Amino acid sequence: MYLKIDPFGVQIYGKSLGDAWLSLVAAIIKHGNVCFDEKRKRIALQNVRIQINRHSVSDKLIEELGDKKNLKEIIDLTFKDRKMRDCDVVPSFKIGAKSYYQRIKEGQMDEFIIKRLCLIPESKKAVMVFPTRQDYRAVLKNPWDDYLPCIVALQFRLIEAKGYWKINTVFFCRSIDSFQKFHGNLIAISMLSHKIMNSLHRKLKKKIIMNSMDGFITDAHIYGENIKAAKKLYKKANSIIW
Repeated sequence: MYLKIDPFGVQIYGKSLGDAWLSLVAAIIKHGNVCFDEKRKRIALQNVRIQINRHSVSDKLIEELGDKKNLKEIIDLTFKDRKMRDCDVVPSFKIGAKSYYQRIKEGQMDEFIIKRLCLIPESKKAVMVFPTRQDYRAVLKNPWDDYLPCIVALQFRLIEAKGYWKINTVFFCRSIDSFQKFHGNLIAISMLSHKIMNSLHRKLKKKIIMNSMDGFITDAHIYGENIKAAKKLYKKANSIIW
């Protein structure tokens, strides 16, 4: 489900990861503006807020309707592969930049999150930030063949309840390829959230439940080469869930 509310624009509320993904695709198809980005045609929405209720890494809608190859690519780039590659039908950068996995590993970001929240559970500093100074230099050096992480930051919050904790995940994206990749991004973020939740449960020896996932996307888009396929997906999803 999505809401288009002026003056704040489109806001997405998803009952699940798949519901949020498909709702974003639907919102772009219905309300997106035709524009160009680095000479490439697309339809896009600006400044989209997303909220997802309790999420699971096993999502029926994504399993049924999502591109499985792209899903695996993004999961691998988050948990296994060292170098970033583009699963877009028209790749915008060469293989070589550091993947999310490599950035998390080198920065010991997951370890930091767990240690910080074990020390101060209510901390607002449990944040992963992905772009680096090296990225900024590379973008300026090769402006038509560059890479900057689409997901700029992740934040993990523990919220105290009676006898247990709830964990919330917040993501910020400078840009999202909503049709080809966003379903994979959501699953990967959820997998990372569950991994952190389980580690905190073992170390804090307290019950922790997965709560919401919130996000802000500066530019949510569907590229011109994918618009026809996205509309086909929208019609299929419309017959299933809306």
